[in-house]
Amino acid sequence: MRYHLIVDEGVKPELDAGHRAWKAGPDSDAGREFNAAMKAMKALQEGREGDYVGKRLTSGPGSHDLRDCAELKVPVFDEYADNGRALGPSHRLVYREFDPLPKIEDGRVVADPDALPYRHVVAFAHRADDPAAIAGGRLGRTRGLLEPGLHGVGSGERPSVGPQREGVPTTPARGPLPPDLLQAARMLRGSPPPGTAPAPAAAPQANVNRPPGPGASKSRER
Repeated sequence: MRYHLIVDEGVKPELDAGHRAWKAGPDSDAGREFNAAMKAMKALQEGREGDYVGKRLTSGPGSHDLRDCAELKVPVFDEYADNGRALGPSHRLVYREFDPLPKIEDGRVVADPDALPYRHVVAFAHRADDPAAIAGGRLGRTRGLLEPGLHGVGSGERPSVGPQREGVPTTPARGPLPPDLLQAARMLRGSPPPGTAPAPAAAPQANVNRPPGPGASKSRER
């Protein structure tokens, strides 16, 4: 399964900064973050989220309602607790998933069997920067409040994929495209399918928009 990838408007300035950092020093912390994000985004685009540990997100009294989101745990830096225990993947990529756009046939709106579904990259950040909170802010969610439009989301489970505990949902519940993403989705629908166009010369490992490169290595576990 392949997907069209929509990069959130809030992510784009981070993409530009990460790309500049990667060009200046691919082995710098920000350059490594950029490269890792590119690989994770390409995996999402190509349906290879199982290459990463993943987790469907939820809601809670002290958090944003992200029941329509999931995250990939992306290794960038090797980090350790004070007792020497490895902390695991340092970064998180938060995303949503949406149905393919239909088509008009004989004046009727019908499903398009050849259309690709969409994935929306909402945030990429070090776990210490609370990427779930970043995603919640970008989606206009209020911490501690449930979103009425998400009632019942996740009731139909998809198969778990990736190297995690068996039976744990790891991908988002797929829903209809929200109005604010329709224009981007229509533009992507008219573009070559992922993997058929040449990758931009400036960006490693992907044929998607340039992804983020936040700051330096941190160590808080989450």
